[in-house]
Amino acid sequence: MHPSDERSQKIIRALQTADLDALIPLISGRWPAATVPTPQVHSLLRHLFAQARQDGLNLLHPPADFHAWLLQHASTNVNAAPARPNTVRLRLSLLSTLYSALQDQGLLLIHPLRGLQRPPNERSGAPLLPRADLERLHRQAASDTTLLAALILIDQHAYRVRELLSLHWEDFDPATGSALRPHAVTRLSDTALQALRPLLAAAGGTLYAAGRVFPYAGDRELRAALFRACKAANVPYTPPGELRRVSLRDHPHTPQSAGFSAADPRRLEQATTLAQGLAAALQNDEP
Repeated sequence: MHPSDERSQKIIRALQTADLDALIPLISGRWPAATVPTPQVHSLLRHLFAQARQDGLNLLHPPADFHAWLLQHASTNVNAAPARPNTVRLRLSLLSTLYSALQDQGLLLIHPLRGLQRPPNERSGAPLLPRADLERLHRQAASDTTLLAALILIDQHAYRVRELLSLHWEDFDPATGSALRPHAVTRLSDTALQALRPLLAAAGGTLYAAGRVFPYAGDRELRAALFRACKAANVPYTPPGELRRVSLRDHPHTPQSAGFSAADPRRLEQATTLAQGLAAALQNDEP
């Protein structure tokens, strides 16, 4: 792409004026949409672009102290709270993806993030369970309808253990497929509704079901059932909290679908960013 064409000129202007809203659609197809949806790209980069606009900083040809400026502002959120290391890494990686796209289009000769020292990955342990292993675990749990329903709610809607154990049939509306949660009302997916049907029938059906949906006496009993299923499926034991992060990693959640308050969407953004941070900050795309 030649810098003189109209689209290139729009990209140049958007960077010079730090206009993220104009820039994102111009770079469509270059963002890693499978792991970071476009709305999250905007959420992660808006603070940096707003700060660049405030400081009069040209993002197309940044100044010599750009790395120091970038690390300072990537390390804080819109509300001035400190950002977690994986959030910082993801912001830097998205910006690196942008600059790599500009190089590919002939709009930059030198990558502005070359040599930038990034913060260490927040998660230094084992990666989250791969989707193929999770599906094998679900197939293994098919004979235990109670455990399977719990696993499906965790995977489809990022349920926490305490939410599962406190879920009552009175919190569930079979007519609409909606479930009341501490911070949201979630419209359950067809997969989740299908998993709950055997439990609903065993509880007396729509007219008579009452009390707790899951009969586990407590957290320990649920984890014990999960441990046995993991062993039988020959997958590493993965506690419910880690399975919830797999959900946040793999599914494009809304606050309602994942049980977060719609009044504070940043909570979902932060949780998703952390879960996806083991996308190794977009495979450590150092320029």
